[in-house]
Amino acid sequence: MPTYEYKCLECEHVFEDFHSARETREECPRCGGRLRRLFHPVGVIFKGSGFYTTDYKKSSDNGGDKSLQGRLEEGFDMMKDDLKEKREKEKREKQEKASSSSTTQT
Repeated sequence: MPTYEYKCLECEHVFEDFHSARETREECPRCGGRLRRLFHPVGVIFKGSGFYTTDYKKSSDNGGDKSLQGRLEEGFDMMKDDLKEKREKEKREKQEKASSSSTTQT
């Protein structure tokens, strides 16, 4: 059976009560006032194999899996290189277009 925590709305007395989930407490044991059940956040602990060991694994010196940070940095570097190549290509095309239009005008 679970333990529930209650707070009196009138005298603000806080206490725990041990009863089944189907039962409820309605009166304060001190003053007989109305009660409100208190809820608290629950801590979550991930155990066993799963996302942590596969996604956040540190890189090893023997060429093993890269860490998440390493993979992100590699991806950003690739994106920078692609963007640089695209800009250079556009610049060359612009220069070729400008030079071809100047030769046709003469």
